[in-house]
Amino acid sequence: MSGLWKRWLIVLLGPLLWAGCLGDLPRDNPLDPHSDRYEPLGRLEGVVTRLYPPYPPLAGVAVRLLPAADSLQGGRLVYTGPNGRFAFDELPPGDYRLLTQAAGFRALEDTLTVSITAGQTQSVTVRMNALPRFTDYTAVTVHISRWWPATDLYRLEIEATVTDPDDVRDVVRVWLKIPALGFADTLEAAQPAGRFFKALLQQELPGGSLHNLLGYALYLGARDRTGDTVYTPAFQLARVIEAVPVALDPRGLAAVDTTRPVLRWEPMNLPFTFTYRIDLVRREADLDIPILTLEGLASTLDSVRVPQPLTSGVYYWMVSVVDIFGNRSRSKEAGFQVP
Repeated sequence: MSGLWKRWLIVLLGPLLWAGCLGDLPRDNPLDPHSDRYEPLGRLEGVVTRLYPPYPPLAGVAVRLLPAADSLQGGRLVYTGPNGRFAFDELPPGDYRLLTQAAGFRALEDTLTVSITAGQTQSVTVRMNALPRFTDYTAVTVHISRWWPATDLYRLEIEATVTDPDDVRDVVRVWLKIPALGFADTLEAAQPAGRFFKALLQQELPGGSLHNLLGYALYLGARDRTGDTVYTPAFQLARVIEAVPVALDPRGLAAVDTTRPVLRWEPMNLPFTFTYRIDLVRREADLDIPILTLEGLASTLDSVRVPQPLTSGVYYWMVSVVDIFGNRSRSKEAGFQVP
């Protein structure tokens, strides 16, 4: 054999002989199927969107992956990106529970079960329902003095503005709840959309008295089409105003000599902060047509001039005292005529 062939044999067989002397090289990569440390792994990816078409993605949603065992400890946590997507890599095969959480939203399925298979990617889509939200709400007591019937009228007025990121039409019910008295009553939808209102006479209230509600915790609830319900924090009524203001002049359907009369009332001294409110209506064919409402008049006033000219006709006006919570007490009507 020539020297050239010997050199080629050494080049070709040398590494094999060297490997035989060292034995099998260690395989430490857990992704190598021939490794003693091999762990068959899978992947989970998904997207979180709103409930209704066109299914906008939700960013910043907390996505937690937990073992199938009934435990909320451990697991892995990621957050969805701007496109609503998330992923979990290098997952041992088996069953897992997927939980999603975002303020103001709830997943249609509280817990989603997913199965991971080695070498495969599992894909999921999670839809989240936007919960109703109270943007404003009030509950005030109203005391109205009347000529007829001779007894005063007391009522509770509840008003709420509710929105829903899915659509305000998604809100199907808003109600008042007084748990300690076992009482609930549904508010009525009003305009504009998202506004709800209810006036409850005191005989419709627990114990037949508006005063009976003082000191109790009140709540407002809102429910959407999926059945998800939210409540306001507890709130209470501050007071029922018993003192009644008196409208002095003009009254008795007296004719006034100006189209902008001065309305005078009896000044009041009350042990709480308050303002005056004036309501003026025009009476036509037994119908009261609101003309104006003046609110926030200083407690030091005892008169105000009508700010706009009035046309010929019959008018009635009332003065109310209003506290800082919106509770109010209203005078009897006083009437006058503009020739």
